[in-house]
Amino acid sequence: MEKKLDLRVIKTRNALTKSLYDLMCEKNFGDITVTELCERALVRKATFYKHFGDKSELLIYMIRELQSSSLESGQIVGDPDNPISYYVGVFAYFINFIDENRPFIDSVLKSGSIFYVRDILEEQIRLDIDDRLKREARQDLRDSHSMLSSIYAGAIVSCGVWWVGDGGKTSKKQLLEQFARFTEKM
Repeated sequence: MEKKLDLRVIKTRNALTKSLYDLMCEKNFGDITVTELCERALVRKATFYKHFGDKSELLIYMIRELQSSSLESGQIVGDPDNPISYYVGVFAYFINFIDENRPFIDSVLKSGSIFYVRDILEEQIRLDIDDRLKREARQDLRDSHSMLSSIYAGAIVSCGVWWVGDGGKTSKKQLLEQFARFTEKM
């Protein structure tokens, strides 16, 4: 049975998460201090450290929460029995996640925290793909599912990061169409 969190814990984490998100939309992660986070969230520093070891831990927590709520609100659209449809659906989900959180993602890319974000996002995508590959009918795919899921997740996240750095030269629609064409050729 899952242990329920105390409402005070939930409120504190929500306040800290919202404050970090808002601050990262305004400035670089490296320039944000724990004191500034606590002041914005109306939380004491001692309370902050009761929940998180440092602001990087809060960032990781926040990304996982964003990803979790994004997955709950917009499941991956694509036919799980059709590999091309499925991978295009995973990519579209990821691009929509980036688009919905664009100011935050831009801030992450400008800071040294991109590695945290990449690892966390890639991990969830890898787990989703790995689960699908384990059920794959082809034995050769089932045998190498772990490596393949890492390759696909890495490619999806790398393309998303490239798109953000592209500076708007490629529209979301164009990006999804290109990804679909490339996927068909694999």
